[in-house]
Amino acid sequence: MDDNELLAKIDREESMAYGINDAQLSNERANAIDYYLGKPFGNEIEGRSQVVSFDVQDTVEAALPQLLKIFTSGNQTVRFNPKGPEDEAAAEQETDYINHIVMEQNPGFSMFYTWFKDALVSKNGYVKVYYENEEESVSETYKGLSDEQLTMLVNDERVTVVEHSQFPNGMGGLIHDVKISVKNEKNKICVENVPPEDMMVSVDAFNLDLQNARFVQHRKMMSIDELKESGFDVPDNLVTDNNLYQLESTARDLYSESFDRVAIGNDDILVRDTYYLVDDKRMRYVIAGNTILHREEVELVPFVSITPILMPHRHIGRSYADLTMDIQLIKSTLIRGQLDNMYLSNNGRYAISDRVNLEDMLVSRPGGVVRVQGEPSAAIMPLQHTPFPPVSFTMVEYMDTMKEKRTGITSYNQGLDSESLNKTATGITKIMDAAAMRLELVARLFAETGVKQLFMMVHRMVRMYYTKPDIIRLRNQWVEVDPREWSNRKDMTINVGLGNGNNDAQLNHLQVIFMAQKEALASGLNIVNESNIYNSLVKLTQQSGFKNPELFWTDPKTAPPKQPQEDPKITIEKMKIEADQQKFAAEAHLNDAVGQKDIQAKMAQEQAKMEVEIVLEREKMALEAELEKFKAQLKAETDMKIAQMNAEMQVHELRHQMLNDERNAMIEQSRHDEKMAAMNRPKRIIRDHSGRAQGIE
Repeated sequence: MDDNELLAKIDREESMAYGINDAQLSNERANAIDYYLGKPFGNEIEGRSQVVSFDVQDTVEAALPQLLKIFTSGNQTVRFNPKGPEDEAAAEQETDYINHIVMEQNPGFSMFYTWFKDALVSKNGYVKVYYENEEESVSETYKGLSDEQLTMLVNDERVTVVEHSQFPNGMGGLIHDVKISVKNEKNKICVENVPPEDMMVSVDAFNLDLQNARFVQHRKMMSIDELKESGFDVPDNLVTDNNLYQLESTARDLYSESFDRVAIGNDDILVRDTYYLVDDKRMRYVIAGNTILHREEVELVPFVSITPILMPHRHIGRSYADLTMDIQLIKSTLIRGQLDNMYLSNNGRYAISDRVNLEDMLVSRPGGVVRVQGEPSAAIMPLQHTPFPPVSFTMVEYMDTMKEKRTGITSYNQGLDSESLNKTATGITKIMDAAAMRLELVARLFAETGVKQLFMMVHRMVRMYYTKPDIIRLRNQWVEVDPREWSNRKDMTINVGLGNGNNDAQLNHLQVIFMAQKEALASGLNIVNESNIYNSLVKLTQQSGFKNPELFWTDPKTAPPKQPQEDPKITIEKMKIEADQQKFAAEAHLNDAVGQKDIQAKMAQEQAKMEVEIVLEREKMALEAELEKFKAQLKAETDMKIAQMNAEMQVHELRHQMLNDERNAMIEQSRHDEKMAAMNRPKRIIRDHSGRAQGIE
């Protein structure tokens, strides 16, 4: 089909997809943002209370710290599983590298924060994963370079000379001052948040995995220059669409940002990055206005989605805002009524006659005076109002309880219940465990859907785009990582630290496990090894709030080898000491007390002598080991210096050879020039006495 038919199909998909053209979904998302920000409901009455309860915001902000701690407290959010014993080292390196890309090379924490918050407020959160290859230019200035140094510098194909000046060096040569620009390639896998309203997904998507959707589109405002910098060929007669009005984006405005952006009058245009399944092929179309700027066949859709409450067989889920908006409205109404009744009690209504000074009556302040003609009681009559029923306060508490049941966010796991001391520890623990299960379910849903898919997608793109080794610091060591040698991973464990109970309970569980491991190891049971002990200590450290357990514990796999066992000579000497001690003890038993004292003194003397010899032997062995280590280091340094000297000699010989070649070439050129000059000089014919030619002079 031609471009017009394709654009018509895409327009039709847009009209039926979840997203900006879905008025109900947009209204619900915008309404949720309004509730989160505590904006007025629109039913306020002038002169009456307009207070708004922040239940949506309180619930979302209470859930975020616990969810973020689960996913970002350790060094490994995910862990790739090895395919066999020989694959363990590779899987471990891939785990560290992919976690490094997501959490360190990208703003991992802020990305997770925005992603989770979008989901908790706007039903679904989205992130985009893409490869970025940019050239980064860095300016450098060098002064006092020799000819050779300048030549070596500018011979690099990445270098461009920006400024150059030269001066005599006083020895017949030149020195150079130069300013250069060095171009470096910047390869990066980028992970960035996408506002939910910028995404359009076909309604046939039956789960969160966008790879199953027939149609996915990312809508974004971009300038013409940004499109050209991205490598797109933008025609001069491009018909553009500048309309991207979104209820959700406008709802986020606290300071009229949308109005200000329009007032700026920028030339941004709407760009639709579309992923469309055509004839069982996943195609990508980049569309600006009515022009397709780019098309290609792709393997995957680079977007990942999460939702806190999954709706079976549907892409759009439910949010924490959906669970608490009605509670916020009801609580706000109850609190408004209570405040209005309090205002009425403090400033009641009165029936007055025309003998009362109206200006005085309208001013309500302590110590105020109202002027009246005649008897005041006959001119002013208070109007009775019905007190607000006390049950309204119970209703507010009931709405809080309902919110806790719906969301799992209680005053206990926020540390806000002032009456916790009046309740049993067991009862509070049960309440907190039950509430934590709701939040852990959300964390597990995030983990097994979007987070897992995000890391798998990053792993796949690294294998696809990284074509040369990279050197990075992993676990306090500089290592070389070559993604070209990686295998295609399909097995991955989400390491999000989920478990029963709160943080203290998990610490207690880990400590019990660690003590049991120590007892098993001391008993000689072959069910615990150093790796098991190390894993327990790492978990204990992470659960205690420390992000880098390698600062406290050394992995047995990377630990230096154990010290060699005691020298057999020392063992034999110890055995001799024990034999002598037994001999002396037997002799002491047969001798009298005086002789026994002499023997004991002799034994003590011999024992002290042997102990000194053992200490000296150990020190000798330690010194010999240090000497061997020093010899090895000295040899390595000597070899390095010899290699450097050889390299310098080779460079010197190469330069000397180049000079000889130039000198020989000049000599040959001089000889050649002399021959040519001789050949080109005028010639005279030599003749004999008869006039015949005999030669040329």
